Amino acid sequence: MTLPRHPVALPCLLGLVFLGTPMVHAQTPAPRAPAAPAPVTAGPARAIPQAAAPAAPAVNLVMEDQNRQSHDTAALKGDVIVLLYADRNGAEAAHEIGQRLHVHFHPNAAKVEGPDWVRQPVTTIPGWPAGARTPNVHSVAVACLPEIPKAVHPVVRSQIRKESPHVPVWLDFKGTMPKTFGMAPDVPNILVIDTFGRPQGVLSGELDETKYQQLVAAIDRLRLQAQPVRTASATEAVPAAR
Repeated sequence: MTLPRHPVALPCLLGLVFLGTPMVHAQTPAPRAPAAPAPVTAGPARAIPQAAAPAAPAVNLVMEDQNRQSHDTAALKGDVIVLLYADRNGAEAAHEIGQRLHVHFHPNAAKVEGPDWVRQPVTTIPGWPAGARTPNVHSVAVACLPEIPKAVHPVVRSQIRKESPHVPVWLDFKGTMPKTFGMAPDVPNILVIDTFGRPQGVLSGELDETKYQQLVAAIDRLRLQAQPVRTASATEAVPAAR
């Protein structure tokens, strides 16, 4: 079955390419993250750090989607959030990564279409305590549009609603993502936020199979942080991907 296509381009009107992936929330520019990722640059993708520094505070990114629904990362605390953002030249690659991640962690999504695509259960974690909630993985499309005049925002929302009627796309009209976390040009930019709401780093650049698998492994390690019976030291014992 062909997977649903999420917004890829905003025809003619702006000549912008949008990301496409699943779900969630956004408001005023988010505070800059202390322990912020190193400045992003184009080129080979860099690995996501295994965990945020102990003192790194949680952040709350708040934005609206194409339906004027507000989303915020704080509401997803307890889950891993993967924010995919890029300029128009990197958006298609980011779109493909987001789709692939969603299906990896929600395999049933490959069997359904429409609104059900974003509603599929997340994969379980081996050895997870019975009855305990399994951390989800939210792959979030973020369209970075700081250059778009406010008067044109309604037109942008309308166009995205036509192209993505079921999958929320966060609209970053204020440039929060590039201002706060940096944005390498022409390639995907991936911000991972752990189950405690702490930014782990920005992965910028094209992903080969090895880098993609390292990203998946890093997400799984971050999911383990939410295991209720484990201590911080036990979580740190999980080997990092190399």
